[in-house]
Amino acid sequence: MRLSTSGIIFVLAGVALIITAYRFALPGLLPAGILLLALVILSALLITWGTRRVSITLRTGLPTVALPQSRDRYPLAHEGKEVEVEALVTNTGRLAIPSSTISFVAGEGFGDSTVGEVPPLAHGASQTVLTSFTPNRRGLSGVETVLITVSGPFGLVTRKKKVIAGYPVAVSVPILPARIPTDSAIRPARLDDGKVRAGHTARDFHTREYVPGDDLRHVHWPSTAKSGELMVRHEADEETLYALIVVDLKGEEEGHPDALEIEFLLAAAAAAGTAFLRADYEVFVVAPGHQIRFKGKRDIDRLRLLTALVEAGKMQLPSHDNPNHIVICAVDAARGKELAAQFSRRVPVTVRSLDDIADLTMVGLSEDLPESWTAFDSKRVKR
Repeated sequence: MRLSTSGIIFVLAGVALIITAYRFALPGLLPAGILLLALVILSALLITWGTRRVSITLRTGLPTVALPQSRDRYPLAHEGKEVEVEALVTNTGRLAIPSSTISFVAGEGFGDSTVGEVPPLAHGASQTVLTSFTPNRRGLSGVETVLITVSGPFGLVTRKKKVIAGYPVAVSVPILPARIPTDSAIRPARLDDGKVRAGHTARDFHTREYVPGDDLRHVHWPSTAKSGELMVRHEADEETLYALIVVDLKGEEEGHPDALEIEFLLAAAAAAGTAFLRADYEVFVVAPGHQIRFKGKRDIDRLRLLTALVEAGKMQLPSHDNPNHIVICAVDAARGKELAAQFSRRVPVTVRSLDDIADLTMVGLSEDLPESWTAFDSKRVKR
């Protein structure tokens, strides 16, 4: 709580009148001095009570998304795209609140902080305040704090109060246009044993190695016992195309890759994953701390959310080898070839590496990226 210029004058004048009344035996000045101080105190009490009865609710038009098997849901924004935030200010107290100011403090990477004005609010009245932010960096960001500043009666006292401590928003990398490989669209899904087996039902099926996300009810125990690996049934007439995307964010030197390099690699992965999902592929993304299977166009927003939450670190390669296509996003081409060597030669592999871009600082995450990052046929790894 702070005294305004008028409040400071009232306090000084009141104190001066009281001192003068006692020092020079002028009792008529004493009530005037007390009145001035009482007005300041009354203003402070009223503003303290009033700000306790203010509520603010934030809303956006962003989709709210959660990763599979996660309870954490976040509004999902797009890096470089404006985000409109609506604040509903409500006076829940019995006293009217004078005009006030709302300060929206943006988190790091979410844009510039903004300020909005609220007119006087009667008991139970509400007012909507609109503001906007333009995120400039991927990650978990949002509105860090919402403060309301109210002036008391007579403009003697102002009080600033924190109403909301945080409103997290996930910011994904831009989704770049990409085309899936022409040969992937016509290749059948890879079979571990190279043939389709006849099952006990009317449907034929083949077996393949278990991957995270498979239904354990589909485990094929005879094949599991024979191979020593957990195998699952996959019905032949339900075969779906499947792409594996590996995101490697571990460099040889400390601090490498940096934040900008990570954004480029995640943008490449997101472009590839989005293209495959729109072509009705299932997409299995392997990244530091995450191994997630996405299915269909409805999971594109989940893929975007993953790009906002991934952090640099080691990733664990999956133990299966049956995708139609593999996309590896690595710091350099040598690392990409090293990872590609871990997979069967039967499966086509496309490598995205930072070596494709000569100077990251001279290019932005937009449609003007090299063609090799948006067309799969232009750079295929040689093993």
